[in-house]
Amino acid sequence: MPDTDTADKTDRIESITEQLEAGEVSLERATELKAEGDELLEKLVAVLGLGDGEGHSQIAY
Repeated sequence: MPDTDTADKTDRIESITEQLEAGEVSLERATELKAEGDELLEKLVAVLGLGDGEGHSQIAY
């Protein structure tokens, strides 16, 4: 069973991605969502021990 905190972070990243892909948020809100997603992604990379953390910046929201 996945860690609840990890699952919550993953779900939030998916929600952020959907909002950004829909294109129905202001530029300011999109910037805030991107920052939140980047922060969550960094935490997941650290918790899951995925490499050195490089390359996740290549993910487009």
